[in-house]
Amino acid sequence: MTDETIVAIFDTDTQADAAVRDLKAANVPADAISRHARNAPGTGTAAPAQETGFWASLFGGDPDHDAAVYDRSVESGSTVVAVRAPGQHTAMVTEILEMHRPVDIDERASGYGLSGTTTSTTTTPVTATPVTATREGAAGMAAANQGGNGGGSIQLSEEQLHVGKRAVNRGTTRVRRFVVETPVEEQVSLRDETVTVERRAATGDHLVTDADFTEKTVEMTEVDEEAVVGKSARVTEEVVLRKDATERVEAVRDTVRREDAEIEKIPAAPPVAKT
Repeated sequence: MTDETIVAIFDTDTQADAAVRDLKAANVPADAISRHARNAPGTGTAAPAQETGFWASLFGGDPDHDAAVYDRSVESGSTVVAVRAPGQHTAMVTEILEMHRPVDIDERASGYGLSGTTTSTTTTPVTATPVTATREGAAGMAAANQGGNGGGSIQLSEEQLHVGKRAVNRGTTRVRRFVVETPVEEQVSLRDETVTVERRAATGDHLVTDADFTEKTVEMTEVDEEAVVGKSARVTEEVVLRKDATERVEAVRDTVRREDAEIEKIPAAPPVAKT
């Protein structure tokens, strides 16, 4: 089956990078993808401005007024991505390119003041035909390139909620013992002793027949009381720390995601006349 070249113009490198990445992810061979810009990274080379022979060699024919649109777009910083694919894969490649919003060739030509419409060459360049892009299209392209008629598949994932527990420090209770001094007062009775000496005359007539003229001393001690302070300690109170645990039930609310599939029937594109 004759190969066809699908062409898209992207105004940003990000769009072009994403389109090339998705084409490769859909198993489009890297050597079937060419990228053309003033400083094109990766595949492809810089397109020589105003050299229609470059585009003719790419498309296998003279793209006529298309070449001027491509040249002017490249000069203004856009990137041209061209994909060579068998005819049965054209729709898939177009879908992938359309996912990244390429430039409408006719509108771009009108903006440049170029007359005429986008023409098709022997390899039928497909430009900005509106196509609804789907993830299933990329998957189908991958399956077709891998060969066989087994079809493609897409995986759907779903999140599940798992609730665990962890210990969180909510604060500490501390008991500190300190000393408080309080003035106290008590009344106590104290006794003071005083020795008094009295000298008085003897009464009566007392004769002493055996007088002892020797020295003699008589003593009496005075005793005073004074307050003596003593202290004793006794336990008046006990402070106990105890931790009690209680169980509670808490409702945990969150959202979980799941993937679903939207199935869309895409009619085949009408055949494009080749010139």
